[in-house]
Amino acid sequence: MFVCASFAQRERVSETDYNSALMNALDVASVKDRRIVTVEKFYTGEQLTGTRNIVSDFAGPDAKRINVTAEFGGKKTSNDAIQIGAEFFCHDAKNGWKKSAKECSKNAMMVIPDGEYEYFVETDARDASRKIYTRRAAWTDSGVRERDAVRLKSIEIKIVADDNGIIEYTETRRGGLEPKGWRSTQVTRYDYAVARLKITDPTKEN
Repeated sequence: MFVCASFAQRERVSETDYNSALMNALDVASVKDRRIVTVEKFYTGEQLTGTRNIVSDFAGPDAKRINVTAEFGGKKTSNDAIQIGAEFFCHDAKNGWKKSAKECSKNAMMVIPDGEYEYFVETDARDASRKIYTRRAAWTDSGVRERDAVRLKSIEIKIVADDNGIIEYTETRRGGLEPKGWRSTQVTRYDYAVARLKITDPTKEN
């Protein structure tokens, strides 16, 4: 369970406490059937330059389906993949579903660089039964290896969980290096009440 803050104010916590709370919350979520929906938006200055939507369904202990749709520069892409145990299935727009020998999901993982982070916990002002854990860092000196690796100047990750330590949603904001001044937002919501969530071999469907 996430550690409770004594007051509504933001309180600083250690990296160990933050990681422990995060891992516990992920463990709690992992045993539940769930749909996780992520919406990412990318900007240069104030101009929206791209979007990515990821819908991930998890049913039972070993089945998942991931659909990724994106649009950058007017070009739209879509990727659909299923994993059931050690079996992988990929969807091709021309040929439909095919079994694969390896993972085929193109669900890109967000890069979180090494560096000096601050960690906080606070009670959600909109709902006292929820806690918000925040991890953030900023790089102000040019030539910093960790920042240059991902072209970042700042990152902030918020994780919101209820009293039972179950993740409800996360928010991530990233700021990029000048002169383009790019930035991105990412909101991920967890739904544990998806009706009749079932993932089966798509090559055997009608």
